[in-house]
Formats: sequence, C-alpha cells, structure tokens
Amino acid sequence: IVAFLVGKKLPNRDVLQILQRKWGQIGRFSIHVAGNGVFLARFENRQARDWVLDNGPWDVWGYHLAIRPWSRDMSLSLGECKSMPLWVKLKGVPIQFWNKVGLSYIASVLGNPLHMDVTTMNRHALMFARVCIDMSASSSFPESVTLELEDGSTTSIEVEYPRRPAACALCKVFDHSNRSCPKVNRREWMPRPVLMAQRKPEDAEGWITVKRKDSGDVDDIASPPVVEGANGPVKAGAVPKGLQPPKTPMKATTDNPSTSKEAGKMIREAERCILPSSPRKLLPGSSSGSKKRKKKGHSGRGGWFLQVQMTGVATWNVRGLNDPSKHNEVRHFLSSNSISLVGLLESRVSIHNLDRIVSSIGKKWVYTSNHHVSLAGRIVVAWNPSYLNFVPVNVTEQAIHDHATLSDNMCIHVSFVYGLCDRTARKSLWGELSHCAAVFRNEPWVVLGDFNVTRYGTEHATSRVVIKAMQDFNKAVVTAELEDLNSTGYVFTWSNRRQGEGEVKKKLDRAMGNWQWFKSLGDAYAHFHPPGISDHSPITIQMRLRQSFRGRSFKYLNFWSKDDQFLQVVSHEWLKAHTGSPLVVIHKKLKSLKACLRNFCSRPDSRVADLRARLKQVQQLSLGGDVPPCVFELQRQLRLEVSDAARDEEAFFKQKSRIQWLKEGDSNSAFFHRVV
Repeated sequence: IVAFLVGKKLPNRDVLQILQRKWGQIGRFSIHVAGNGVFLARFENRQARDWVLDNGPWDVWGYHLAIRPWSRDMSLSLGECKSMPLWVKLKGVPIQFWNKVGLSYIASVLGNPLHMDVTTMNRHALMFARVCIDMSASSSFPESVTLELEDGSTTSIEVEYPRRPAACALCKVFDHSNRSCPKVNRREWMPRPVLMAQRKPEDAEGWITVKRKDSGDVDDIASPPVVEGANGPVKAGAVPKGLQPPKTPMKATTDNPSTSKEAGKMIREAERCILPSSPRKLLPGSSSGSKKRKKKGHSGRGGWFLQVQMTGVATWNVRGLNDPSKHNEVRHFLSSNSISLVGLLESRVSIHNLDRIVSSIGKKWVYTSNHHVSLAGRIVVAWNPSYLNFVPVNVTEQAIHDHATLSDNMCIHVSFVYGLCDRTARKSLWGELSHCAAVFRNEPWVVLGDFNVTRYGTEHATSRVVIKAMQDFNKAVVTAELEDLNSTGYVFTWSNRRQGEGEVKKKLDRAMGNWQWFKSLGDAYAHFHPPGISDHSPITIQMRLRQSFRGRSFKYLNFWSKDDQFLQVVSHEWLKAHTGSPLVVIHKKLKSLKACLRNFCSRPDSRVADLRARLKQVQQLSLGGDVPPCVFELQRQLRLEVSDAARDEEAFFKQKSRIQWLKEGDSNSAFFHRVV
C-alpha cells in the first residue's frame, strides 16, 4: 500500500515507529520512504494488507494518513486531498434509528458513510454512535443535525468531531489551513518614514513642525474614521463595545480662574453640539490608545500577566517502598521533574507506616491508597495540595480513578492503573475503563500505570506473537476510546535484568488519553525515564498551565506633581489615622496613596493624540461661515489642554528613557525614540 501523510510533514523516523507499533500486530511488514510524506508498506500476505485498508482511518499524531492499494501505474503523489474519512460521534440518536440503515441515513447529511465501530454495531452503549464518514473539505462541519421523525416532530442530533483536521475554505482541500493558504494575499512590511523635527523660534506656543525627509510638511494627526455598523446588527438593549459613548467626557480646563459660568456653559454646549459622540471609551485618567501599547498578557493598572508553568503527573512501580534509600530516590525524582501528582505502584507498605513514608517523600503532601480493597497497598497516590486538588472517585484493587482540579481551575481525570498478572483477573479492569470512559467522556482523562500486558507484538523484545491477553487489552482500549500519548524516552519499560538469551524486555507501562485530553492538552507528552532503583521505568506527563501573577509594579510619574489636585490628594491620604508602629503607619499611608495616584493619567501620550484630534475637528468647523462665539472659546480651551498634555508627555518620556542630558526636551530624534 501507499500511505500519504496529509498536512504537516513529520519526521520519517517517528512516522515509521508509530506505523510499526500500529500495524505490527498483524504480522511482519516493511516500510520505505518514497518521498516527503509518502511511504510504501509491503506486507507478507494479502490478508494483512486488507486488514490495514479495512480498519482505517489511520493517523499519526492527529494528522490523517491516506492509504491506497499500490498499482503499477500509480502516481506517488496524493494531489489535492478534497475528502477524508473521519470518525464522528452522533449523540441523541433515537432508538429506532440505531441500525445500519438509520445511522447511514443520518450520517449521509455530513458525507458518505463508510462503516461503524464494533461498539456501535453491537449496541453495547447507546449514549452515542461512532461512525466513519468520508467528509469533504468544503463541508461546514455542522455541530447538530435536525432529524424529522415519523410523527412529523423533529429532534436535534449533536455531532462531535474528536479530531477535526485543518481545511482551507478557499482551496477546499485538507492539506493546509486558511492561515497557511498560499493564495491568501500577504501583508508586506514597509519601513516607517524617517521624521525630522524643527522648532520654530517664532512659534509662541512651542509647537514643533515635523517634516519628512525630502518632502513637505506633515499635517496634524487625524482621528480614525468612525465606521457605523461595522459590528453588524445589534440586539435590543445591547451596544457594541466599539460604539459605546464615553462614560465621563473629558473636562475642559482653563488657566484663567476668573472664567465665568456662562463661558463654561457655552463651551459645554458647543462641545455637545459640534463634537459627535466619540467611538472611543474614555475613562477618567485613562487613554484610548493605551491598549495597543500594553505588553502581551498585561491588563489593568498595576498589571497582571499570564505565566506558563509546568506541572507534572507521574507513576512508578517502585517494587516496595519500605527501604529508606528508596524514599530519597523518589523524593529526588519528584523534585527534579516538577511532579505535583504521583501514583506509586506495588508499594508493599503497611497502612500504619504510610503516613510517615509519604511525609518523608514530600512535606505537606496528601495521599490516598487502596488498602481497604488490597491489604498489600498496591497503589498509593500522593499529591501536593498547593498545585492541585485531588478527589478519588472510584478505588478498586487494580486502579484509582480520580478527579483533579489544577491551579488554573482546569478539571481533569486521572486513573492510576496496576493490572494483575492473571488475564482473567484483568477483565474487571477492562470493564472499569469502559465505565469510566462513559463517565469522563466530556472532560480530559488520562490513564497511566503498569498494565502487566503489552498491546502490540513489537513491544516485546524477543517474541512478536499476539496472545489473547493482548487482544483483550486492545479491545478495551478501543471501547474506551483511548490512545497512547506522544512519548519520548525508553521503548521497553520493564526487563528481568538478565543478560544473554534469558533477557526479557517488554513495554508494560504506558500512558493513554481520551479525545478530550488531546483536544485540551494536546501539547502534553509522556516521558519514560530510566528504571533507577526499580525494574520498571517511571512515567512523567508534563502539562503547561497558565497562571496569573501580579506584574508591573507601581511607578511614580514626575508630571503628577504639576496636577492641581495632587497636593490635595496627598494631604487627604496622609492625614488619615492608622494604627500600629510608625513604620507600619507609613507603610499603610503609602499603600493607600498609591491607590489614589493610580487614578491619575498614566499614559499622557494617548491623551495628547485624543486632544489633538478633537482640536482638529473644532478648527475645521471654525473655518466655515456663521460660527458661534462658543466655538472660538472651545478652540482656545483645547489649545491650552493640548499644550499642557504635551508637556506631560515630554516629561513622561524623559523619565522613561532615563537620558540625563535631555535638558531641552524631546527633540523628536531617531535616537530618542529608539531608547524609549
């Protein structure tokens, strides 16, 4: 057969290893790389090849693998992949439609139905039907299908796509997404024009005329145009965020204290009549342009940012935990790998000594075990309550299933498994996995531990025979809709520590996740470490969590002292009575004063841009005929505000740039802006 990898081109070595593991259970075969993302697989017999063709669709790390039977005149290029077989979940299917004809009738709305899985065919679980459908790249991938019943009523069937591949709506192919489409026009980077500044000595107000190199004067900064209806239709009672009027209009101040109330009234009337409602949302002391100047992840005054933190889940068959030397090894393993939740298998610890041993491994760690169902304490789960909250859901002899809430309030389910050595005894474990799959199907679920059985023939170093115990395991994995996590490290996780012909190595330990796990934590991976003090390799799963932290600290801006209300605010806060020692009193006063100073304008550059835009609008209106006197008064007030705001802006950048020799103010040079 010829296999084409659709989408991202993965390393050939990884693709070959995954295909060897997935197809190795049917017999021996050879794989050859025929091109970038193209592979040839040759099987020993036709039955093995037909098994691969009939049991698709196949994927590698979530990327679809299109397979075709090879022929002599066949081209080794896939071309445009306009359709692809996908597994689809149909939830809420009426009982009378739970057959081949009924499910095909429903699935035909989405595409060309191909086949069902074993669980759906045998009707073991009627919560959802799993159907393989050949879907087109131009499909809208609807989330529900309306089904008309025999009595004329309708019912909605929920459609879930566990692994929806990237599709291009323009090319109508699955090979790439809309973002990486070669037909989309790309924006080219253009260098900004170099600006030069000159100060005119005859300019009384100190304005700077900015010129471009080899060009004429540059006009004033224009305000962005207001596009009405850009946000689409608005529901009753709702106002789009971009079209909300300012909660508190910007006050017009004057340096002349003898201005009469009538003049102020004229200014307010002119401002209300002439200036339209600004689409910007202005808050007292804030600026409309500060949003784009914030750093990524920053929000609000004082600031906070999202930091990516790694937290880990681990399991280890330690083969006994009573030896104090093993306590040190386990403690070092947990700290060096940032583990917050660990499942220790085959602990052989008495319940009376468990508290002491867990305390020696991790201080303030909490634990649970299955001693009440297994006297030997086969499974002990310990976790750090500072990083997660762990609640056991079901505890049995072979597994502990739990619900964990991480530090970023994300909920996951973790099952620590230690399977028995007997095939018949493990059947109860397979039933538990099927039951948990139905209960945990809407949340991320990971299963890890020592299963005491391999899945494929390639997971045994000396024998490739597929026994019935392996078939039972694979059937349980398919029924529970689990799949191995992306992994690194050792392939064989257990060995008998012998040499020569008596050496036996197997992959008995593994980590698997459901579809929700790959959907929510697709970047999580499993790593198989060296066995160390045991004959089993420990498994760690690293997850990336986003946590919010306070970021930017308070910074005093020098131009605040020129504000008319500055001394009044400082005096009011400093005269408040506080209890405690003199040092504590000063600390409380400074803390309350910082909260008040944060209400002052912290980005004068954005305020200057807004005032200049408002001044330009008023000046354009004043050049027309029949201009009322209030317009000229408003224009005068805005010029004074622009002048004051420009001085605050200059002081702000002077303090931020920390250039000691900048005595004459901002000369608008390229060096100054580069330092800022």
